[in-house]
Amino acid sequence: MNPSGFENQDQELDEKLQSEKENLEAEMVVIPDLVRQRLDAFYAQMESYPELLPNRPSSHLSVKRFFRGTAITAASAALIGVMIIGSAFVSPTMAESLKQVPLVDSVFKLAGDLGLQTADRKGLATSTNLSVTHDGITLKVSQIIFDGTRLVVALEKQDGGQKVLPLFTRITPDGNIPEDSIEKFDLFINGKSALNQNGAFSLLDGGPGKDSNSMIISYMRDPAGGLPDLPEQFDLKVYAKLKGVTKPFTLQTTVYKTKLGRKVFQPQISKTNQYLKYTVNRVEMTPVTTRILTTFTMLVDLKDMPDDYAVERKYISTEGPHKNYTKKEVKPLNYAVIDDQGRELEILGGSGQSISKNQPGQMVMLFTPFVDPPKKITFKPYILLMTPDGRAILDAKGQWVRQYLPEFEITIDVPQNTNHP
Repeated sequence: MNPSGFENQDQELDEKLQSEKENLEAEMVVIPDLVRQRLDAFYAQMESYPELLPNRPSSHLSVKRFFRGTAITAASAALIGVMIIGSAFVSPTMAESLKQVPLVDSVFKLAGDLGLQTADRKGLATSTNLSVTHDGITLKVSQIIFDGTRLVVALEKQDGGQKVLPLFTRITPDGNIPEDSIEKFDLFINGKSALNQNGAFSLLDGGPGKDSNSMIISYMRDPAGGLPDLPEQFDLKVYAKLKGVTKPFTLQTTVYKTKLGRKVFQPQISKTNQYLKYTVNRVEMTPVTTRILTTFTMLVDLKDMPDDYAVERKYISTEGPHKNYTKKEVKPLNYAVIDDQGRELEILGGSGQSISKNQPGQMVMLFTPFVDPPKKITFKPYILLMTPDGRAILDAKGQWVRQYLPEFEITIDVPQNTNHP
């Protein structure tokens, strides 16, 4: 679309919003100073991070003008939203107009994986206004999604003009972790700490948000670890302790499983050689998460495993008489999931069991959702290469080098009638 087309589109949207405003016979609304300050901060943020905005032709339109137009349109929608609170009426024209207003501040939209971005775009995530303030610092839970497989919470911090550490920082390219303000975080589900239940098949994790003052907390658990699946409804308490703030932050709400389509099937398909057996046991697909259960089984004694699958690992111990020793181990096994268009799913997390002779080692892995419903799925097992002393071997892009095992590759057809609530 050319620049004049965007100008016409913006003008039409403004006319629709103005018409709805007049139809509601609203009184004149004055923008409070706090809102004006936030708008000014918004303008500055957008001018510093233009990549957050959709790609539009820049000729004939100044950057400043585009930023201001975007913010004013969003502010107009917010004001009209305030005016219609308390009225059950939202006309179809109003609803359609508000759909066109660009939203740029969602943590899931800007920082989430494909599943969280999908949840945000389709309105599957719950937006909340949960917040608590201590010592002038406000902590807010802005979004929550629970699809039955993983629970994800978006956390944001507002400093109130104070110069404090960021909430969460990314690891730098040299592997250093810059200091941030988060000392401890936890999720209490029906009163029980997720952190205290961390272990095999139960994982609480924190990751970066849309900026240094936000983060994403995720939790998954699987019955393979002895704990039941999370219920469809539960009480949630988000706990966070920040450096320099005496009192911890706690925010409580009730979480409901998001109603969405879920496809579940159990292929139980295996590939085997004389040393290993690989089996795809179960696949669960939602618009937000893909959960896959597989097993690796060692068919011989560890001492008989060839170098293709096992390695003598060097260990250095600071305790006991034997400070340096070697131990034979199965190399780290994992697998890639590829759709019928050749697209690999991103790994979100997971857990597994160590394997021993004739004892299947179960793996439960979470991946991003499929871009499109696949007709076929390919599973490509691989070994993660390591040095003899146990360090990861990385490629030029900093990615862990994989050695694929084509003898265990499996392709399955996806059944069409496997939908679950």
